[in-house]
Amino acid sequence: MKILKRSKPSQQASPRPAFMPSAISLAAAALLGLAPAAWAQNAAEPAEETDKPKQGSKHDGKHELKELPQVTVTATRSKTSLMKTPIAVTAISADELLRDNVKEVRNLSGMVPNVQFGLSPADSGVVMSIRGVSSTNFTEIGDPAVGIHVDGIYSPRPQGALALMFDLDGIEVLRGAQGTLFGRNSTAGVININLAKPDFKSDYGWTSVQLGNYNARQLRTVYNKSFGDKFALRGAFVRDTRDGFITQERDMTDRGYRVSDGKGGFVLTPNGKPDVDQRLNRVLKPSEYYYNSNQWAGRLAARWAIAPELEWQASFDRFQNNGAGEVLMRDCEMAAGTARACGPEGQWHAKINVPGKLDMTMDSVRSLLTWRVNPGTDVQLRTGYSVQSRSQHQDNDGGLHAVERDIFVLANGALSGPIPNVTDEAAYVFDSRYKTTVHELQLKHEAKNWRTVVGAFYMGERNAIEMGQDQLVTVGWPNNAFPRAHYWDQTDRRNESKALFAQGDLRIFDRWTATAGIRMTRDSRSDVAGKSIYMDNSEVPWYYNGKFKPYPLSQGMPHDGTDLTFEMGPFAGASAFPAMDDLNTKSESYKNTSYRLGLQFDIDQNQMIFGSLATAYRPGGFSDRTDRCGGASQTCTFAKDEANRIFYREYKPEHTKNFELGYKGRLLDRTLDISLVAFNTDFTDMHYTNMHTYGVRKYKDGYCGALVGQDDCVVRGWMTQNIGESTIRGLELEFKSLPWSGGQLSGFASFLDAKIKQWDTYDDDWLCNDRVGEFACPNIVANTPGVDVRWVGLRQADLKGKSLPRSPKFSFALNYAHDFGLGQDLTLTPSFGYRWQSKMYFTPRNLEDPNFGAFQKAYGNLNAALKLAGNSGKWDVELWGTNLTDNLVKTWVEPISSGRGVRAGFAAPRMFGLRATVNY
Repeated sequence: MKILKRSKPSQQASPRPAFMPSAISLAAAALLGLAPAAWAQNAAEPAEETDKPKQGSKHDGKHELKELPQVTVTATRSKTSLMKTPIAVTAISADELLRDNVKEVRNLSGMVPNVQFGLSPADSGVVMSIRGVSSTNFTEIGDPAVGIHVDGIYSPRPQGALALMFDLDGIEVLRGAQGTLFGRNSTAGVININLAKPDFKSDYGWTSVQLGNYNARQLRTVYNKSFGDKFALRGAFVRDTRDGFITQERDMTDRGYRVSDGKGGFVLTPNGKPDVDQRLNRVLKPSEYYYNSNQWAGRLAARWAIAPELEWQASFDRFQNNGAGEVLMRDCEMAAGTARACGPEGQWHAKINVPGKLDMTMDSVRSLLTWRVNPGTDVQLRTGYSVQSRSQHQDNDGGLHAVERDIFVLANGALSGPIPNVTDEAAYVFDSRYKTTVHELQLKHEAKNWRTVVGAFYMGERNAIEMGQDQLVTVGWPNNAFPRAHYWDQTDRRNESKALFAQGDLRIFDRWTATAGIRMTRDSRSDVAGKSIYMDNSEVPWYYNGKFKPYPLSQGMPHDGTDLTFEMGPFAGASAFPAMDDLNTKSESYKNTSYRLGLQFDIDQNQMIFGSLATAYRPGGFSDRTDRCGGASQTCTFAKDEANRIFYREYKPEHTKNFELGYKGRLLDRTLDISLVAFNTDFTDMHYTNMHTYGVRKYKDGYCGALVGQDDCVVRGWMTQNIGESTIRGLELEFKSLPWSGGQLSGFASFLDAKIKQWDTYDDDWLCNDRVGEFACPNIVANTPGVDVRWVGLRQADLKGKSLPRSPKFSFALNYAHDFGLGQDLTLTPSFGYRWQSKMYFTPRNLEDPNFGAFQKAYGNLNAALKLAGNSGKWDVELWGTNLTDNLVKTWVEPISSGRGVRAGFAAPRMFGLRATVNY
């Protein structure tokens, strides 16, 4: 039985459907079909190597684009034209981010093909998924599947994706394995955030003020100061506040337990005191509600041309988040028609007894030293140092108490029943500090027919966290209703990665270019004297730490919410816990060699086709010291477990191999850019983090989470497992165009077939007491002769052919903007963006149960804006709206711990506002 958990589920891979050959064939046919029609139009056109748009005649005082600007990216660790880069990469400009009110990385969901984001509220871990590959291991030594880089410098902690993004040149999203040039944890892809650089040319700046619904306020300001042609400074600041978009009720629930009414029914026994914890409960303002915003960030950057051949760039930035975080709530659409249907308050309502608190600070220093050895050779040294600190309070249950008819009963002097009268759970990060140092040295050389980059990489992390989790009201078995808790004090957890890499492009024939690259990596992890204490013994009142004498269980509940103090449970630290296993002291190392092979054919100066084969890996790992048989007082069922009963929940490295075939072209006099990519990705040992069965013990009188036959009990815990094999296949089409005078059209369409191919140890324990009929859980595999002992205790489900989490099969986006000259030196620009995706699952089980399933139904979001600008470029005013369709979009789903339903985290509802900008 799941009691308390520290992090949250992870993700998986997929099998090889029969469709893929036809998908590859379709891609090839599309490439061949597109190319000939465009050859005649573009064969004689010269290639223009400029980053600025070519400007034509003026239209009512505003320059009108005659062709699409050529976008430069750094996806190959060198500056190349987006449409000449043989990688599936999307470039998003700073203007596009501002138009769609993108403030954080996770706001990119739906803007890029096959990219999804979510948030684990309990630990502020951001789930990043590309093409169905992700991770939900947010611990201090866990790894994401998507590499986040800021100005090319790796940022390892997933919580860092919450930082405000501001004053950017743009964002690049690379899809597919990027193990050669970007290294660790890029099995799904890479997101590179490019900061705006100080400019030698002139002094300038801009300030933007934004007002929105839910009392939203935002200020952005940037100023660039030039001190001549050798030195410049750039400062930027952003402040963002907003009320929570939910309504919060102070949770003072007073139910007591149920007793017989003497008439064949039951009544509750309130006593005038809350049943739930009141230590932190207080009256709040809407600005303090969950899902609020209260954050700021600032950056100071410098650029110095030390000598004609030597330049140094450096920046310092600080991000501070003092918001409330997020809380899981009931999905009212799924609960409709059941006993757990939402009340008249509706969807956006929560009962809270632990107000949200998120105090997160991120300080980052970045440096780039560039030495121009000669006109074709550069040496670059990138250095980054960051410190992330966080404390957090989070109400795990959100006041989702069981319905009255389900809760336990007091009869014959004992509590009985599996459902407590209230759900009272919370997570507390008392202190955490993650320190990261990154160095990367690169030698780049470019000649007429070849280009190379050679480098060395080092990353070191030293992380520490002290946190606890409470489950204050537990199941009501006789003599088994006292609180449970988990406490961690991990003072020295380290990750280290070293790598050497090289990649080169060689023009082997007139229009043919070959690519080859290799990366050799050595990773290590260690945990020194870490403490992990889990007290699930609810038969003794240890939690109260001698500060309170509980009421006899023969009379009902052992405490009221007002009886708890800060000298109890995790708040009192390790000393409050009566027992602790040996300290977590362990280290592991891993090594890997990744490669990339590619071939590119230039049809003409504006079109190309390309193919590549690339690999990547994510290192293995471990977690807390664990007795696989449930504790020293328990007896293992199997001899093999008895001989190896102490383990650290280890898991193996994850490996991926990705094949891509693509076409990129600038057509119709460069008024249409098209990118089409087909891909096939094979995974082995993909990481999946969730509750897993890892042992079986002999049954004794007392508590047993899941009984195997009459003699054994399942032992389960939160850990990462390896999925055997998965296959991911699909197509991605992106385009931008200038269809007519004043118009700009862009969008994408994608097909994703991400399937599990083989996984025979999956345990389907999702709300098994509630699912019935066609959605009922499988039976527990019994301990009978001939049965593989790995399967005993599992509710084994065949997942072959199931979709990976967060991998909608179809999605598309369409964006359009049009400039209307109004005279008087004004331009009016209405714009809209529509994004649609098919159904998406949050677990590999793909459960379709309408009341208990873990899925997001298909939906389409509409964003729109109306911008009025002076053609002088000195000012603009913009009315904007996001999610104007007001869809209910889930970003995280898990069972309610007391059973009887699911709870979810949600993206923001309809948002709108007004923004005014002044340039100076």
